[in-house]
Amino acid sequence: MKTLLFWLGILVAGVASGQTGPGSLDDYIYTAPPGWTPTRYSDGIVLFAPEGNTNERCNITLWPMRTAGANISADVNAVFAEVFKVYALRDGMTRNSMIRGISPQGWEYFMLKNALQIPNGNYQMMYGFIFVAVLGPRLAIISGISKDPLVSACFGLNLTDVWPHFFYSLQFKNWNSPVSAQKMMNRMAGVWMSVTATAGDRWVMAPNGRYASAAAAQRYAQASTGEVLRITDAYFGNGSYSLQGYAITFTSDQDKDHPEKGWWRQEQESYDRGATWVDKLYVLRVSKIDGKEYEAPYSRAQ
Repeated sequence: MKTLLFWLGILVAGVASGQTGPGSLDDYIYTAPPGWTPTRYSDGIVLFAPEGNTNERCNITLWPMRTAGANISADVNAVFAEVFKVYALRDGMTRNSMIRGISPQGWEYFMLKNALQIPNGNYQMMYGFIFVAVLGPRLAIISGISKDPLVSACFGLNLTDVWPHFFYSLQFKNWNSPVSAQKMMNRMAGVWMSVTATAGDRWVMAPNGRYASAAAAQRYAQASTGEVLRITDAYFGNGSYSLQGYAITFTSDQDKDHPEKGWWRQEQESYDRGATWVDKLYVLRVSKIDGKEYEAPYSRAQ
């Protein structure tokens, strides 16, 4: 049934194969991003982003659940082809990727991201994703569309990204198979690094709830009319951490009275259609410098 109105008014056919009926939409528990407007249709719930100064019209769509197949990778590829069937797959500024992980609530998930373009249209590049959560014999399906993440103000790498908080809020009714905090800490154990052109951050996470951190950042100051001084600031810390679902709390040994709270998720990402996978850890915290939220991506070093 063609009832969901997508970006630029293009009608995309509903994911009808194997669906359990409109009632399955009530099984989604989530918090819409601030300012986003939910609209319910007979075959889906669409969260529309507010109009911004970038003229970007993004959305997140929750589809009726369907019966899971034998292979989640095949399922998510089939759903992507159904939802975005009026688009052609392209290579954009941001690399296309596949993501897989396990939530603290115990459901496995898989995500496919790809650049899109309307054939014979205005040639504007867009970016779509399909997210699938495996709930026993059922699949929960969520899609999204925006501009390329490098310039998007909805799912942006440089601007706003609403996906992390939406993901952390996501739950499902009648699902009660959580993974223990200790098992999640065992999976998180190791060395994680995040490196940019001017900064580096390194975390050693132990399964017993202890951590060691080291960070360095470069800045420049003019020493004279013909000389620039490069300054490297280094920071070190040790402490403990605890997990409660997606919430993570860091407690420094030097400042135990002021624990730092944040959000986390651990995933694997592939840029070659699943041939190889890279371990990723994302930690979202409030900066002590400017009071804003930032999500730092870390890759496993060992």
